[in-house]
Amino acid sequence: MLVLVVRLAPDVKRVAARIPAWVYACAASLVLLLIAAHGRSTSYNNDVYLADAFLHGRVTIESWPGPNTVDAVVYHGRPTIIEGPFPAFLMMPLVAIWGLAANQTALAIFLCVVSIGVAWTLCTRLGCSTWTTALLVLFLFAGTDLWWCSMLGDVWFIAHTAAVCATLLALLELTGKRRPWLVMLLAACAFESRFTLVFALPFYLYVILSQTPKDRRRTAVYSSLAVLVPVALLWVLYNEARWGTVLDIGYTLFYHQDVWGQPTGSPFRLSYVPYEIYSFFLQSPVLSEWRQQAQWPIFKVDPHGIALPFASPAMILAFLAREPRRLVIALWITIVLVVAPSLCYYLNGWFQFGMRHALDFVPFLLVLMALGVREHFPKWGIALCMYSALVGAWGVWYWDTFFRTGN
Repeated sequence: MLVLVVRLAPDVKRVAARIPAWVYACAASLVLLLIAAHGRSTSYNNDVYLADAFLHGRVTIESWPGPNTVDAVVYHGRPTIIEGPFPAFLMMPLVAIWGLAANQTALAIFLCVVSIGVAWTLCTRLGCSTWTTALLVLFLFAGTDLWWCSMLGDVWFIAHTAAVCATLLALLELTGKRRPWLVMLLAACAFESRFTLVFALPFYLYVILSQTPKDRRRTAVYSSLAVLVPVALLWVLYNEARWGTVLDIGYTLFYHQDVWGQPTGSPFRLSYVPYEIYSFFLQSPVLSEWRQQAQWPIFKVDPHGIALPFASPAMILAFLAREPRRLVIALWITIVLVVAPSLCYYLNGWFQFGMRHALDFVPFLLVLMALGVREHFPKWGIALCMYSALVGAWGVWYWDTFFRTGN
């Protein structure tokens, strides 16, 4: 038996060496996700109910069965989901098989694993070494709220995971064949998960046109419009079917009914900016104490989240990016455009570990980080990536231990 093992060992090593590195990254992320999710099937499964509605030719759900319809409103007597429909479209095959018992968390886990594989390939295409790529992908997975969102899979969180996955796929296509129709289709999937990502469209168009010969730019524009126009038309028809207007008024209706909102006006106001600035940059972990004596686990998470400097400080590596200068500028402009709506919104995400709204711009930030460290990864940057990942792992453990011990 020992002789057989000795003989097979070189063959195993050769096979292992042929397996792409991104496969190992995906496998590692899958294991960590499954451990953290511990068989979870979220009860906040709005997308299951919306997928079921789509399968039955409806745009509104029939029942109001409790917590799973958080972020839904009753409009003219019909319960309606207000989130973007793309995750529900992805849920349709699962719902077709398992009905309302379909596991929405399983889809979130799958999308996260795909995101890790795509991110690895993207960083490699941008010129990063295996070691640098591993650190950046570790940061994406554990140093942001991606792992945390995906192991829960709630309606709000699967939207983030789906948006990250679609955005990374779009960015990967931009580093490859740059097919305008495919980039725009992936962009549509992203903003139909998280609406803020509609503001990334100018970036995609800019990169496509800047890398396309002048005599083919008109064709590239037409190819992009061939996707965006039908998507816009379907969105108008979807809103008309839900609300009786071409506009999406779902979040405004919810804002008027939410005890933390206002009975009139828009959920996007400049008066919310100070609260959001505090949330994104200043809100720290809370000391767990009783009569000034530290209690286990020493620090606890305020359900409103933890600011980026405390949870994801490795993001600062993005500022090291200098070249290509125009691309770097375009990425920063895109990040500002994408984050702007969140900075004016009346909620920062709530019941979260870090600052999950930052996931809207994290894929673009990852590109900047890769551009900044692909030639030299400073030791302090490595330390920040490791710290961010450890904090993320702590957040996953904390949430499973103190907030969501069961489902």
